[in-house]
Amino acid sequence: MVTETRRGRRGASTLGCLFAVLLFMAVLYYGVDIGRVYWSYYRLLDEMETSARFAQTQPDEQIVKHLVGIAQDLNLPAEARRFSVRRTQHPPVVTIRTKYSVEIELPFTRRRITLTPLVEVRH
Repeated sequence: MVTETRRGRRGASTLGCLFAVLLFMAVLYYGVDIGRVYWSYYRLLDEMETSARFAQTQPDEQIVKHLVGIAQDLNLPAEARRFSVRRTQHPPVVTIRTKYSVEIELPFTRRRITLTPLVEVRH
């Protein structure tokens, strides 16, 4: 049996791997927070579009009540629960909008992002 011993091995490759893993973990940690904000934004936008598509059969109050429930389920701030539903007859268009701000924690700072979901559906 032949045994080979390694002498003089430096630890540079081990440190490089450790640095890459730490960098990946930092990106993942902060990326999850940012991803959650945009995931909620797109889910709300999708619900707003669905509500606008079926707006011909529902009154504005029912649409707003449904969207407020969705915003609560998504844990959006209270300002996101102020929806505006506007209908025009010629051409027949339903517009739903809201506006809210979310604070995101980034390395060494906090950022406030203002999101303005807007849906306009022509019938």
